Amino acid sequence: MMTCIMLWFILGSVSPAVSENTGRGFQILRHDTNRVEMCISNYGKFGQDETGNNAGCWWPAGTDHNYIWGAGIWFGTIDMLTNDTLVTIGYGPHGGEVEFAPGLAGWPPTHPAAIIYINPENWPAPPDTLPMAPQELVSHEDSWCCFNDCDSVYHIPGDTRPIDIEVYQTVYAWDIPFLEDMIFFTYDVRNVSGHLLHDCYFGVCADCDIGLEVAGANDRCLGIVEREYIIDGDTIIVNNIAYQWQEVEEPGTPPWLPGTIGFDLLQTPFDLVEGMDKDGDGILDQYERDSVYYVINLPTSMWDVDNDGVPDWRDPSQWPQVGMCALKQFTLAIEPTLDAERYATMAGYNFQTGIYEPFDTLLLDPGDQRFLLSSGPFDLEPDSLVTLIFAVMFADWMGIYEMPDTAIALIDQYAEDYYNMYWYLYTGIEENREFRISNCEMRVLPNPVSNSGVISFSLPAAASVSLKLYNTLGQLVETVFDGFKTAGVHDFALNTGGLPQGTYFLVLETPTIRQKKAFVLVR
Repeated sequence: MMTCIMLWFILGSVSPAVSENTGRGFQILRHDTNRVEMCISNYGKFGQDETGNNAGCWWPAGTDHNYIWGAGIWFGTIDMLTNDTLVTIGYGPHGGEVEFAPGLAGWPPTHPAAIIYINPENWPAPPDTLPMAPQELVSHEDSWCCFNDCDSVYHIPGDTRPIDIEVYQTVYAWDIPFLEDMIFFTYDVRNVSGHLLHDCYFGVCADCDIGLEVAGANDRCLGIVEREYIIDGDTIIVNNIAYQWQEVEEPGTPPWLPGTIGFDLLQTPFDLVEGMDKDGDGILDQYERDSVYYVINLPTSMWDVDNDGVPDWRDPSQWPQVGMCALKQFTLAIEPTLDAERYATMAGYNFQTGIYEPFDTLLLDPGDQRFLLSSGPFDLEPDSLVTLIFAVMFADWMGIYEMPDTAIALIDQYAEDYYNMYWYLYTGIEENREFRISNCEMRVLPNPVSNSGVISFSLPAAASVSLKLYNTLGQLVETVFDGFKTAGVHDFALNTGGLPQGTYFLVLETPTIRQKKAFVLVR
């Protein structure tokens, strides 16, 4: 981001580490199926437009209301032979630097398969060439691409060298009401160096600019490490979030009130240590993914503790994670620009003083602000993968709430619920654009529900049936039905009178079936 026209010209002299949009290789496309219009690339950055010189994320889609000047992933490690700190960046806010190139290690950027695959244009990627690429659709607009940092040509001269990693980027967007103001990013990093990568950190750095910025730098930025909100009687726990906003109307035609943008780390690298129980669930870490252990040693009630229909040994949302280790703020004037500075920042240090200050949660004066969310440290074995998943969310707040964190907390609840409850259960998208849940024929119509709706389900055979309604805290709200039903389709009225708006879950149980369905209540 540049704060005025003069700064655009000054900083324009700082060349990125790659030459963008030259030929087929370096590519930028747009996600625009819901209310988020987001530019993505096949070389590490997102939220910057096709020219590589302007904002590239707008909300609501189709407007000129931009929210990101540029963003990208960062990955750091310590070289075990030289003790050098190495950081490869997908976006450097100071000069727009990018150190990744399209394709797999050893491919030229112009390789015909080193492109973005997006539904419905050219999905899926060819499995014979890219066997790691997903083949099934998950959202209404999936995209996938791969890039790597293995060629020193694309690294900032004189400061850094390749770590030797490949990155597989998947982006999801849904156009249903409670997910329409967010977009999800999944990054899988593979170690192709041939040796152990030691003390790694993995994160995302963003320069979130709201509006045209012609009045000067007026960003406000804060982080939420762990905080409890009580909104409309509901208790919401929020953590791992950085968000930005502005408190003045932005110029434009017509004028518009700026909203807020937030980043939430939904999944960080796993933290599984033999002999320990990191998440306190009574299961040693080495058995978290061992189905045989569950079946032999645990009651069925512990096989699926979040009741999402996915056994916990196949549900990464239920495994111990490293979590967020740093939430750092910086500005155009004071920013880590060298590998050693960036690595220290990812590890939670003030790169200027060397003091360990992992979470910047104080409100600074308005300015040209950026932030970094990171997770670590962890080691990455040769040819192993590590995953980072985050949501980018948007919400209106001016004239609605006193501060923007309330608005971002509400929409973050939807992102967290979807990741926790359905991310690994959902296996495809129907042509009619409704959710399809494996082995579940229960439906709620309409969804979202306003005042009343209809619950429908089918039974293959007569059985005793329990149908219960729960809130997002897992508390029983109501027993809708408890009795005997014949084979066939059954309908029940869903009366939501007296319930606060939010997400709810219906759980259907018979002696042989357990099904779950979420719905959203709006007022």
